Amino acid sequence: MKISQIFLLGLFFLVFNACDDKSNDSHLKYKNQTITILSPNFDKAITGPIKKEVKEFEDRTGATIRIVSPSWDDMIPKIKESFVDEKINYDVFVIFSSWAGSLLADGHAEEIPKWVEEKIDWQDVLPIYKENVLSWNDKNYFLPYDGDCINLYYRKDIFENEEYKKRFKKIYNYNLEVPKTWKQYKDIAEFFNAWDWNNDGKIEYGVAESRRRGYGTLLQFFAKAAAYAKYPNYKEFYFDMNMNPKINNPAFIKALEDYIDIMKYSPKEILNFAPSDVRQSFIAGNVSMAIDWANTGALAQNSKESIVKNKVGYAELPGSNRVYNSKTNKWENLYNNPSSISGNWVVVVNKDAKNKELALNFATYLTSKEMTTRYVTVGWSGINPSRYSHLSLTNLDLWENNSFSKDSAKDYLKVISNSLSNENVVMDIRIPGADLYYDSFDKYLNKAIIGELTPQEALDLTAQQWNKITKELGIENQIRFYKESLNE
Repeated sequence: MKISQIFLLGLFFLVFNACDDKSNDSHLKYKNQTITILSPNFDKAITGPIKKEVKEFEDRTGATIRIVSPSWDDMIPKIKESFVDEKINYDVFVIFSSWAGSLLADGHAEEIPKWVEEKIDWQDVLPIYKENVLSWNDKNYFLPYDGDCINLYYRKDIFENEEYKKRFKKIYNYNLEVPKTWKQYKDIAEFFNAWDWNNDGKIEYGVAESRRRGYGTLLQFFAKAAAYAKYPNYKEFYFDMNMNPKINNPAFIKALEDYIDIMKYSPKEILNFAPSDVRQSFIAGNVSMAIDWANTGALAQNSKESIVKNKVGYAELPGSNRVYNSKTNKWENLYNNPSSISGNWVVVVNKDAKNKELALNFATYLTSKEMTTRYVTVGWSGINPSRYSHLSLTNLDLWENNSFSKDSAKDYLKVISNSLSNENVVMDIRIPGADLYYDSFDKYLNKAIIGELTPQEALDLTAQQWNKITKELGIENQIRFYKESLNE
């Protein structure tokens, strides 16, 4: 064969393979193609990075990306509406992980192809997310955008004050240290409440936590309840495997009693605190401790309003020296400190997307290592670590470029890494009707917080409502979906 013929044959195979490579989003490949993204309107968080990055993708591929950003309350109605109205088509959904069941129940989620897994470096994604958030019935449908875990933040400089340490030990008969249990957390909150420990002429308080009605408050409740209610080696948490609610067992009642009691060591405005208010209170130096997602850790270092930069300590959530075994209906003397990964945001492609290849490539772009790494160091983005590479101590320059000191970055990443290595973990309710279960609990939780119901009354009413929801949705289906959501 002549050299020219060999060259032409080789060129043919190169061109053919390039055309057949669905992962190839080369220049103007998707010219005149449009996809629509449904992503929530949170000011800057979650959708903000997408808006900043979309033009680069459009310029490179020739595609047009249309972003629809409804409010939080309108997200689920918009999703459900699109499944019954042929005139509405969203190609890519950026969703709260608890909404997974809404897409999967009727087969609307596209299973992730192998080429997408390879392109986003699936092996770099932390196992805790792959096993608990991104998969369903042992199949992968979701791509990692925001990896959430709830942790404790405290004023390291105040905890290390020698005078305060002596005073604390005199009162409580043990050393002032990072709390290992919720009982210790309460003692520390009480100690630092309602006096000027910051020496700035103002009264400071013990803790800031979310208590305004909404998902932030209820998810943080479950994070606290886990110490008492999430028995090691049991996957189920909210229900047993037959969809009987656990929500009103002694462990959850104990947790709600604590959740209400701790409020007296908080700023008087706590009933109006959403997570954003918790962050603001902590970075303004008003409280000694705060419970929140990773956002607080980043904002404390890179917000212009922060007065606690390089004064922050990071810790895993406190635990309990007793845990309730719901199968034996007995308390056991066992130290238990599960992690909470509730509140993740994931990307999923509609199985019925009109331009599916483009949709998959854009979803891949959004959840790539390169894209997410640009934003995990920035507090306003709402994007938190979900990958080994995000937690790598070899990338500290990324954190230093966003106002972290090297030591602060190391401490922050170490705590998140420890939380995300925990085998005992609480995640979101992800089955169909998750919004209904959460909304009913939200109602009664709020009534308990403001004193209209006792913890027992609130949780008994929640259990009754959850049983009603399960019955209306079909108990056999819900049992199946619950097991699939747990990869059982």
